[in-house]
Amino acid sequence: MGSELRVLAVGFDPGELPGCRVEIADDLLGALATVADGDVDVAVVSLDLPEGVEAVRALRERAPAVPLLALGAEEPDPGRVREAGARDALPADAGPDLVRRAIAYAAELARLETELDRARIVDERTGLPNARGLEHLAEHHRRLADRSGTPLHLVLIRLDPPDDRALEPEGREAFVAETAEVLRGVVRGSDVLARVDEAAFCVLLAGGVSGSEPLVLSRLVEAVAASNAGRREELWLSVGTATYDPARPVGIDQVMEEAGRHRRRPGA
Repeated sequence: MGSELRVLAVGFDPGELPGCRVEIADDLLGALATVADGDVDVAVVSLDLPEGVEAVRALRERAPAVPLLALGAEEPDPGRVREAGARDALPADAGPDLVRRAIAYAAELARLETELDRARIVDERTGLPNARGLEHLAEHHRRLADRSGTPLHLVLIRLDPPDDRALEPEGREAFVAETAEVLRGVVRGSDVLARVDEAAFCVLLAGGVSGSEPLVLSRLVEAVAASNAGRREELWLSVGTATYDPARPVGIDQVMEEAGRHRRRPGA
């Protein structure tokens, strides 16, 4: 790996570990404070701490993104240790080489998992949340709307060229990228913008601000007109809106379907 790994050793001194910058926490309280600061790549926890396996569980709850290794007592129970949140249980007499290799493996695995998670929820072309990412974000905002009793507005935007100007895949991806930039300049910081399929975007207008829907639509019309000025190939978009009403709760997918049924070209 390219740079030093930031390693927290809890309840023991691992000695020098090449490729690692080691910080030692003598007890669980110190370890919890350190991982809370967010500057740890891997934590190695000695099961000789008074808390034993519960130290692993406490660190997992405090910093779920930090991969944990447990350095076992005389008879470590790997199953119990992993159930508490450790990726692996090392024997009590593990030498520096074994500890270093386990740390490097845990850090690399965590990195790959992070990349995979990002790939699952982020659209590679635009960097925006994809349909799966929107699903998670929308559920959070739907719960907020339910608690506050405030409607949640949704805007669906689709690339919609005339029939005689159907876009080839290469041209569509270029239009997608341009549309994403136009929309980034339209939505408010509190709104959620996502690419939900090959030719469509969705904006969740969060916060229940009165008049937000017409404001976003008018800004979209202006932004598309400005983008099309002087262009040979214009952006052709259709837009539909719908509202999630906490008094009549439905799934966000149903709200999106309703917005799709109401699509029209801005200004038409």
